Amino acid sequence: MSNDSTKSFFHWLDVIKAIAGDESLPATAVAEILGTSTRNAYYVLKALGEYGFIVNHQYGGYNIDADSPFFQNIREAVNFNADQVNYLYRLLLRQNTEDPMVGGILAKFQRYYHLYLRPKDKKSFEPYKNFQLLKRAIEQHKSVILHDYASSNSLSVKDRYVEPFMFLGDGADIRAYEPSSEKNKTYKLSRIKTVEVLNKPWIYADKHKDAFTDMFLYSGEVRHHIRLLFDVSAYNFMKEEYPHAEKYLYQYDDQIHWFFDTDIANYEGIGRFILGLYDHIEVLEDAGLKAYLKEKIRRMRTY
Repeated sequence: MSNDSTKSFFHWLDVIKAIAGDESLPATAVAEILGTSTRNAYYVLKALGEYGFIVNHQYGGYNIDADSPFFQNIREAVNFNADQVNYLYRLLLRQNTEDPMVGGILAKFQRYYHLYLRPKDKKSFEPYKNFQLLKRAIEQHKSVILHDYASSNSLSVKDRYVEPFMFLGDGADIRAYEPSSEKNKTYKLSRIKTVEVLNKPWIYADKHKDAFTDMFLYSGEVRHHIRLLFDVSAYNFMKEEYPHAEKYLYQYDDQIHWFFDTDIANYEGIGRFILGLYDHIEVLEDAGLKAYLKEKIRRMRTY
C-alpha cells in the first residue's frame, strides 16, 4: 500500500470515528477530516453506505448508525454468542463457590446477558456479597462484624468485631485489626457467613499493619525466605499442584534437579508439600523451616 493510500485509509477511519453513534457532522467537516473537497466527502459517505454502514443524513449533518451491519459483525466477532455465554455461565457455577471472583463474574453475566440463577446456585454469590460489603467498609473507613466466622486456628465459630483495611490473595482474604486481641489478622472470605457494616469509624488506624500473601495463600507480616532442592518428581508435583510456582523454580546444572526459591508467610503450606515428598526434596534454607519440619516429625513419631 502506498503512502497516499495509507493516509486515505486512516482518514476514512477518522471519519467513521467522528460520526459514529450520536455524533453528526456536515459534509464540509467530513471533507476537512479527509483533507479533500466536499465533493469527495460525498463520495466517501456513499461508499461507506455501500460497505455496510447505515449513513443517516438529517439536520444538515451526517452520522453512522450504531446498529449498522458492520458494527454488528464486529461485535459478533469479539463478543460471546449466546451458546458461549451459557457454557461459561454453567462452567462458573461448577467452580469454587468460595472464590469472590467467581461471584463477581456471575453477577456480570446476569446483568449484561440477562441470565438468572436457580435458588440452589445463589450460594455462589455469598462470598461476592461479603466482598462488596467489605470493600465499602474499607473505602468508608468503617468497622464491621464478621458473623459466624469459622476459624481453623481457634477451632471456633463466632462473631468477630474488626476494622478491615485491605484485601489479600486476589480478594480471597481480608486483612483487619481486631481490637479484642489487639492484633492484625487475616480472615478468609469463604469462612464468613455474613458481613455487617457498622456506622462506626476506624479508631485504630495507626495500628493497621500491611501483610503479604504467599503462593500457598497464607498471609502474614513477616516474610520467611526459603530455598529447596527438588528432584524431577517434586518439580513435577509442584508445577501440577501450583502452576504459578514456575517463576520460583530454577534448573540446576545437572538437568534433573531444580531450586525452589521464594518468600512465604507461614511454614504450614510448604511444610505439607515437603512432608508428602520428603525423599524428593532437600531443604537448604531457612533455619525456621527446618525447625518446623523437625517438630512435625517428632509429633508424628509420638502417635
